[in-house]
Amino acid sequence: MRMNIFLENIYNLSFFFNTGIGIFSFVCIYILIVLLILPASWLSLLSGFLYGSYLGSIIVFISAFIGASVAFFVSKSFFAKKLKNLFTRYPKLSVMEKVVEKGGLKLIFLARLSPIFPFSILNYFYGLNNVKFRDFALGLLGIIPGTFLYCSIGSLANSIQELKNVQTPNNLYITIIGIISTFLVVFFSAKYSKKYFENS
Repeated sequence: MRMNIFLENIYNLSFFFNTGIGIFSFVCIYILIVLLILPASWLSLLSGFLYGSYLGSIIVFISAFIGASVAFFVSKSFFAKKLKNLFTRYPKLSVMEKVVEKGGLKLIFLARLSPIFPFSILNYFYGLNNVKFRDFALGLLGIIPGTFLYCSIGSLANSIQELKNVQTPNNLYITIIGIISTFLVVFFSAKYSKKYFENS
């Protein structure tokens, strides 16, 4: 119910959101949603509805990139030290950190392609590990296919009512990419975990 009211208000303010200040406001809302670990897929659909497939995708990617980067540095600055202390008390927990460190950009990118790993949670998770910001930033390129799909679906809606009735996009190519990337994440994680325990 609240979501419907919000979307209706957005529709009534559609002229505003197509101005420079409006786009900036949309970006700020998207960043806040990412930081609060709330679902942002509906905002991607809305971006497509308001701005079209291409401009909408650019706006969503920039917003997601900024929000993800802020979450990454917040996690690294305020929570990473506490996790290190936990690893000291329970050494076997460090296997998670070692797997991510070993996999680097490859695992980060594959996880971004996979739909089963929540976008916002990954941002904070990577901040807790020895992940370089360069790899983190490059890994965000993995959200582009899904972003473009959501914005393209949103751009097809002719009214806010149609947008509310849009189901989660289920594109065959995106599904195949998601399945393969998920399998590879599991495969490489298991491989690096095995090496870690063998060397322990």
